[in-house]
Amino acid sequence: MESTKLLPMLRNIISANYSLSELTSFISISQKISVSYLKYLEINGKHIRSRGSEGTNELNDVAIDCIADLFMRNEAGQFIQLTRYFSDVIKSDPPPAEYQLSCLLRRLIVKKTKQELSRIFKERDPESAKIIRNIKVSIRNSTKFKSFKEMGREFIYLAPLANKISTALLPQPEREQVSTKVVHDLDAQFREKLERHIIPEKVLFHYFLQKHVPSDSVSAMLEKMMEIVNSLPQYQNCIALEVAASIIREVTFQHAYEKLTENIDYHSPMAEIQFKEIHEVNQSVIASIHRKIEKQYLQKEKITQERAAIYSKAISDFVQELTQDKATDSNFQYLKRYIPSLTQELYREQERSIFEYLVKLTKKSLRKRLKELL
Repeated sequence: MESTKLLPMLRNIISANYSLSELTSFISISQKISVSYLKYLEINGKHIRSRGSEGTNELNDVAIDCIADLFMRNEAGQFIQLTRYFSDVIKSDPPPAEYQLSCLLRRLIVKKTKQELSRIFKERDPESAKIIRNIKVSIRNSTKFKSFKEMGREFIYLAPLANKISTALLPQPEREQVSTKVVHDLDAQFREKLERHIIPEKVLFHYFLQKHVPSDSVSAMLEKMMEIVNSLPQYQNCIALEVAASIIREVTFQHAYEKLTENIDYHSPMAEIQFKEIHEVNQSVIASIHRKIEKQYLQKEKITQERAAIYSKAISDFVQELTQDKATDSNFQYLKRYIPSLTQELYREQERSIFEYLVKLTKKSLRKRLKELL
């Protein structure tokens, strides 16, 4: 960015008097800032790329997806958001220095990347997004849990005052003295534990399975997780919110399948019948979605025959993996299996609305049919 003069470039872009090379250069700078922030989040434990993906190209695609709205234009060809953000600054007298514009641009790109990451995450994994919302509601409605944000991540911990000793029967001065000491002691212990490592997800999951009861509420599951980290002095007294969500998703989402198979004697004559019932449910749901694709999209020429076949295969993969106790991919990754050249940007523009509706419909049908077997 140092070799590029932002002031003349921004003046031209805001006045809609830019060259193609100027716009391309500005988009490239913005993308690099976004990628840099995404890498920073990954270093600090945030899962940005889709499961099983390690390529840098996907990070570039995510960055472009995050900043795309900044380059929306009105009928006059003006970049609406960029004009609103930079117009007054560019026109100021004296004009801003390059380092000031650089700081403003970084602030804008990072803010936009944060906002869009939340949307992308919800589209990618709506089940986990729902669990995260429920966790935040539990924290907000409980006096036991608190949260804090650090390095782009949110962490949950037990509120120090939740474990405070009872001082109700003490005189007011003594009650205040004891309360203050308890708070200071607990705060000191908390700060001391913050210097230790965060508990790894696999370790927490291992201990959590020993305590988990399927009927537990989100609040009860959080409390059990916090009991685990508090009992392990080598780890911090907090857990990352996305780790808690991942564990809750894992134990909750597979519960219906486990209930179907937990009483199966694999050597009994009934085993084959029970597995056949699950298979028939799968095939019935897949067939109904295939009919939906053909009737609602193919016959109305909203999609091509090739695209209809790809959607059908991707839905079949999703259903089979979901009911066979396998890890499921994101919606984007299911399509990418059959469209290797697919990027996040193309997915968002061309595939997302139809395919994610089909996945949502598949989940709803599958849940209904599986419950009938319970």
